Amino acid sequence: MPTEVQQHPLANGASVDISRNGNHQYWVDDGPRMKSVTSIVKYIDGGDAFGAGMNWALKVVRENNGNLNAPRKATKDSQTIGNNLHEAIDNYIKHGTITEDDPLFLAWFKVGQTLQFIGSEKFLYHPRLQYGGTADAFSLSSSGGVSIHDWKTVNADSWHKYGPSLRINKDTAQLSAYADALRAMGSVWVPTRGYITYVLRDASSAVVIEADLRHGLKLFTASRELFLLTEGDQE
Repeated sequence: MPTEVQQHPLANGASVDISRNGNHQYWVDDGPRMKSVTSIVKYIDGGDAFGAGMNWALKVVRENNGNLNAPRKATKDSQTIGNNLHEAIDNYIKHGTITEDDPLFLAWFKVGQTLQFIGSEKFLYHPRLQYGGTADAFSLSSSGGVSIHDWKTVNADSWHKYGPSLRINKDTAQLSAYADALRAMGSVWVPTRGYITYVLRDASSAVVIEADLRHGLKLFTASRELFLLTEGDQE
């Protein structure tokens, strides 16, 4: 992925150019490369996430005649599915395009079509804590408040068994870090509410959950401390 540059509008009428490269590093002007939020929240998992992950991997290996590379391929395929969904939603928000041949998009559309979107796929960064990210979308409520949204694709079997419990902490921390960065950088978009939409990969449904942004910021702060200690970074 080549380096991309986005102009992010600020509340004071100015703007800032934010760059992102193929390693999901972010920077402003000639400043230092900042880690992505997704790399920082990797220390957060649900209480049974490891066990569920191991059980899933063993199941995939069995279903593929003992092929130990099958879980890795399945993960890569899931990432591709997620990227395609993000692209389809982005095209809908920016151009009104309805991707009728994509069942995952149509599952999302059932819950997303009523939202009043004001932006999508926006780069952001935290000027003090030095991290970056890309917000999936922003919408405007009837009262004029801004909400931030995140789209996730999930395995249907795992969802029916565990619901959001295996990943809600990590996903909430990610969304909360974005919201905090938007406030810190003086963005024109400062969300007061956050929502995570989980789209089941069998396209049977999409489930919207409101994120607790205050709790999520506490989780992100704790994960960031672990990240700095483990990676050896210094502020």
